[in-house]
Amino acid sequence: MDSSTGVRSDQIIRLRNPSSVQHYPDKLRRIHYVDAETGKSLAFLTNNFTLPALTIALLYQSRWKVECVSVPRRL
Repeated sequence: MDSSTGVRSDQIIRLRNPSSVQHYPDKLRRIHYVDAETGKSLAFLTNNFTLPALTIALLYQSRWKVECVSVPRRL
């Protein structure tokens, strides 16, 4: 793993909670990423085993930025 990219780990996992396993019994991919700008540690779960870990991390990160901006505030 090249830590200069921000990707700290790329693991294949299975959910262990019985209720979760019932809803999703397949393997998942967990990617741990540290954002260089903010220093935030982020973990992403995906069922995509094809794309590189950095691509997935950047896609999720940009998606979250869009969703955070577009979510209306409640007063």
